[in-house]
Amino acid sequence: MINPFNPTFGDVPPIFLDKNKQVNDLVKLIKESQFSRSFFITGVRGSGKTAYLTQLAKQFKQDDNCYYVDLLNRNGILTSLAHKLDHRVHSKANRLFNSINSLSLGGVSVSREIEVPEVDEILEDLMSEIKQQGKFVVVTIDEVTNSKAIQDFAQVYNSLKRAEYPIYVVMTGLPDLILDIQNEDKLTFLLRSEKIVMMSLNAADMVNTYQKVFACSLTVANKMAQMTKGYSYGFQLLGWLYFEELNGREPTIEVLNEVKVQYQLKLFENAYQKILMGLSENDRQYLINVNDHCKFSDVVAKMKKTKGYVSQYRRRALERQLITPSGHGYVDYTLPFFGEYLKQTQNPDSVYYLGY
Repeated sequence: MINPFNPTFGDVPPIFLDKNKQVNDLVKLIKESQFSRSFFITGVRGSGKTAYLTQLAKQFKQDDNCYYVDLLNRNGILTSLAHKLDHRVHSKANRLFNSINSLSLGGVSVSREIEVPEVDEILEDLMSEIKQQGKFVVVTIDEVTNSKAIQDFAQVYNSLKRAEYPIYVVMTGLPDLILDIQNEDKLTFLLRSEKIVMMSLNAADMVNTYQKVFACSLTVANKMAQMTKGYSYGFQLLGWLYFEELNGREPTIEVLNEVKVQYQLKLFENAYQKILMGLSENDRQYLINVNDHCKFSDVVAKMKKTKGYVSQYRRRALERQLITPSGHGYVDYTLPFFGEYLKQTQNPDSVYYLGY
């Protein structure tokens, strides 16, 4: 039997739990909308953002009324959009752009990395034609950042939206992006976009899935679900490791314990190191000082800062979905074994030691 779990970032795994309902809800919302809308899918690394986007794309590619376009966050993004729409809307003989590697307009060839002159007008003409056809456009962009390409795209998208053209944009990005663009006028459309937060997987769904795949006891399935804390990457990773370790053996707690260390190390190396390194030193210090279920007043004392100062980093950790409130003045980590990882960053004998 082939391992049904896939811990590879960005892939849509064969077992795609309750994210399916979220995808179906968004597809229905877009199809029933009467005006242009933008959506921002966010969550920590490994929460399933890209897999969600990929699943969404599959549905719109099958819709004859939809012109689906996937864009890369790079220079020339508007010309790429115009080229792809032109390719889908027109016959080969009537296309404005006649090459994939180079784009031609009025006899002038330009690089794909450079926007063609008056590309905004070309897009408006294309959208007008699409609207007359009674069809709509769905654009997806993975890993949106505060780049010039996205800023350029935002300006043209806002213009098309004001003209009431049927264009919908679905983007993915880390929670940090929203934290960092509060004062960026050219990207206010991200702040106004409807947020879709990748929530934790349903515990009952995880238990049921583990039981079906491994034909294991409820005790084993419950323990596995607890070890993932609903983290999408953790769910796939633990299932994959346990499947490989069993290799025909009986699915027991003992075998699960055998993969626990490997599971933790892969979480640390593949997800948590990248998450922590993407934070400021003060954000890291707050998370480290929260360890051992520390009360807010104690965190303030350990950081030797004012309550107001520490509160802003508590808020940022909450918005990143790295912690969750757990009683007056207390928080818990949302990710499995994240506390253990943070302790390793403070251990001089550990390969994860940060040096402060």
